[in-house]
Amino acid sequence: MNWGLRIILLYTAFVGGMLFLVYKCTQQNIDLVSTDYYAQELKFQDKIDRLNNSERNEVKLDIVYLPEQNNIQITFPENSTPKNTTGEIVLFRPDNSKLDFKVSVDISEGIQNIPTENLSKGLWRVKSSWSTNDTPYYQEERIIIQ
Repeated sequence: MNWGLRIILLYTAFVGGMLFLVYKCTQQNIDLVSTDYYAQELKFQDKIDRLNNSERNEVKLDIVYLPEQNNIQITFPENSTPKNTTGEIVLFRPDNSKLDFKVSVDISEGIQNIPTENLSKGLWRVKSSWSTNDTPYYQEERIIIQ
């Protein structure tokens, strides 16, 4: 095999490799940015205010994953009752936005349970946005479903 044929084979392999990489890149699903990122950016100050309320009033949810019971248990502060507490809890999957879902705050005896038997394994972010006695709060926790 002479050097001219080797150069042609090397060039062909390089072009084929580049075309393969371009094909693989176009097949990747990228869910890093939400579809309504502009609207979320406008509401970001509201999120900061809610976080500040949580820190200033020392209000914190206790969010625990209980694998033996197949649920996420969220314990609200003592002054939270079903009558004076409203809001929503978003379970956010960083690697696949199609798995995200929302649950309305529905507490009984200060506790809300979210079943996990239908959730895929891996990292989830629990984003809690709630109001007690007309004071808005926000908390975000990471859990790993196993």
